[in-house]
Amino acid sequence: MTTRLEELTAQLATDNNAYNPDLYLERAEEYLRLEFPDLACGDAYRAVLLADYVRDYLDSGELEEEEGEGEDDEEEEAEDETEEEEDDEDEDEDDEERIDAEEFLAATHAWTFLRTSDILSFTEESALTTLSNALRAAGCHAESVQYAKTGLSRFPESTELASLAALPVDSTGKARRFVYPWNHHEPDRFAKETLEYLNTKVVPASSDSIEVCVVELPLLGEDAEDRGTTKHLGVFATKDIAIGEQCLREESALTVVTDSANGGLCEYCGQRYKAEARATRPSLNKADRIANAAAAAAAEKFSKETFTCELCEDAEAEGIETAVPVWCSSRCKEEAMKRYHPAVCSRPTAPIHRAAISTEKSSSSLTTGSQPGGAVYALLMMKAFAMAIVQNTHPLELAETKYLYGVPPVEEGDLRIGWGYEENVRGAVTILEALGVDVFSGKHMRLETDATLAWWDTWVVNTLIAKFRGVASGRLNSEGKTEAAAAHTLYSMVNHDCQPTVKWECGGIMEFWGVKDMKKGEELNSCYCDNRMPVKERREWMMGCLGGACMCKRCVREDLEERMKDVKI
Repeated sequence: MTTRLEELTAQLATDNNAYNPDLYLERAEEYLRLEFPDLACGDAYRAVLLADYVRDYLDSGELEEEEGEGEDDEEEEAEDETEEEEDDEDEDEDDEERIDAEEFLAATHAWTFLRTSDILSFTEESALTTLSNALRAAGCHAESVQYAKTGLSRFPESTELASLAALPVDSTGKARRFVYPWNHHEPDRFAKETLEYLNTKVVPASSDSIEVCVVELPLLGEDAEDRGTTKHLGVFATKDIAIGEQCLREESALTVVTDSANGGLCEYCGQRYKAEARATRPSLNKADRIANAAAAAAAEKFSKETFTCELCEDAEAEGIETAVPVWCSSRCKEEAMKRYHPAVCSRPTAPIHRAAISTEKSSSSLTTGSQPGGAVYALLMMKAFAMAIVQNTHPLELAETKYLYGVPPVEEGDLRIGWGYEENVRGAVTILEALGVDVFSGKHMRLETDATLAWWDTWVVNTLIAKFRGVASGRLNSEGKTEAAAAHTLYSMVNHDCQPTVKWECGGIMEFWGVKDMKKGEELNSCYCDNRMPVKERREWMMGCLGGACMCKRCVREDLEERMKDVKI
């Protein structure tokens, strides 16, 4: 991290500086100078939010334009109001009132830095201009033009906003994919201590047939050129594994289900507790009657005692859009309560779940994003955030996220992958607000934690989403919609090959079986896509999760064969 970036980050963590829009804009400019426009978007957006909050409350007369007097009283009044809400044990308070109180507190703090309408107007224009510039630099052209037009409607004399609003829309967002220089949470993946931890603490809980080792793999880029090799972790057999033999069975608390109340899947482990609902119709046809009877028998077989959260049920009855969980066992309920549920309990998180199963576009930042699967990754991010809050642990230090692979160090070139402003910036803010986290100070409104803004910064969000994009598994229901997704540490270390040695299935627990006889010492490889696709389609499909064009032996061979065909033609 550069000295200036360190200084600004430290300042934002001091006193009430987390509500100073000018500091966010300064850091955004520094990020732009360092060629991190995606991170600049995150800071500029927070500056826009603060300026908007102040403008709203100033226009409504709840903030007054006078220096010195009145400001401290307003701040104390807002803090008292918030403290009363935090101390109130009534869990049925209206969430909109809480959010309004949090916004008013943020506006009051921000007003102590802005102080006059003239300064506020200057900050508003600067924030919208910086955000538009950052979005343009990140390739998010449509969003850049949108904010430029918004700014131009407020500040019609701005030539810079006019220029930005007139630029063409011909690109979608991309960002650098790597371990940020200031990310001190990422382990040294190849250190003796890391391998020892994985092989003595993680592996034994899931398998007696494998071990994690360092392996050399092709260095990938956006094209299919030979760039040499790079070190990775891989999973190897410690004994012979036969075709059809199970060699790995891994659980993960970082499991999400899109419909926690009615989907028939346990909210904690993702296993099915009742058969998937299938449409049946009365029929005199014998085959249909047999099929209907079989479906009913299957439903009866799956049905089992379930558990839920009474506080969430009460909150839903009071009109709060909370996602009421269903757990398939008392153990799953206990684990959820211990690991993450207190952070989501009675919170308005149902819209985030709905976004993951929605088939229609809406105004939600989680469904209007440009990146595939963004709404499902949002659920994983929300679960990771909740775990961080309850366990009082930085999101990248969680046992479930720390060792996930997804963000390699930059070793050669400048690899950039798809990046979405709606998912990585606005969506993350939506999740934090739903969880009751102050998006400026980083503090939780109810639970005591050591969290600061640094826990939820845009680079942390980018890192988590890159990990999820690289290694998360998903499961579809009979309608082809995602019903569950999860991130597993060992699964993330099983490297890809279009000629796999193992196959996997995740019915709540990640399980691997051999698809060919393997000898002790051989590497386990799974295929990250449908390996029946042609080489070009396979490479395009896996670009996001691999971080480059696949260079496995099969892809290299088939690509050469395709080129030879073109030469002959």
